[in-house]
Amino acid sequence: MIYIIEAFDKTTDLLVFEEKLPCGHDEKIKLIMGWTEEQWGWEGYDLEVHQLEALEKLLAKKVHDPQCFFSADV
Repeated sequence: MIYIIEAFDKTTDLLVFEEKLPCGHDEKIKLIMGWTEEQWGWEGYDLEVHQLEALEKLLAKKVHDPQCFFSADV
């Protein structure tokens, strides 16, 4: 499964950037997101701050921008 973090401008709601999460971390991502059911590949979820911080560790880089809100897409 491919997981992507999307950042949207808080003012315009336009997509600012995307970051693809590295492959091979499905179980870690499921724990971070709190998913109890299998994902189908069309879902999108708003990210809480603690979820974004945990996903940044998997990315090995900071992506947080206070001008954006974030979602995770499957």
